[in-house]
Amino acid sequence: MRRAIGGGVAGTIVMSVVLVIAEVEARFELGVGPAIARYAGVADQPVLGLFVFLVMGMVVFPLVFVRLGGVLSRLPGGGDPAIRGMAFSVPLWVVYVAIGSPDLGSLKGALHLSFTLFAHLLYGFTLGAVYHSLEDV
Repeated sequence: MRRAIGGGVAGTIVMSVVLVIAEVEARFELGVGPAIARYAGVADQPVLGLFVFLVMGMVVFPLVFVRLGGVLSRLPGGGDPAIRGMAFSVPLWVVYVAIGSPDLGSLKGALHLSFTLFAHLLYGFTLGAVYHSLEDV
């Protein structure tokens, strides 16, 4: 369990850095905390949304990743834990797109999708790689 959470913490940090860069450099207003708060029906509490983002990325998703390890290992390239993590992150991104993406038909929407897909893939890669690297500890 500690290995999974370690991977989740590292993955969430990497993902957060990419999302901050996207906000600053591409002038996206991703606002992860406010977006999650709006979806949860508490739009006036963006800090709660940010807390949910952190708990899901650092604890919940890593534990689900571990539980799905056998299924993910059957995918092509599934012997590599970083590839398994990336495969795990794609459905997370699809859910994000379904509930939190803005105007997808514009150039800005396409860039938004690209940045967030990249961030999710890095999350999964880092989650799997760190989880595996902590195996010998």
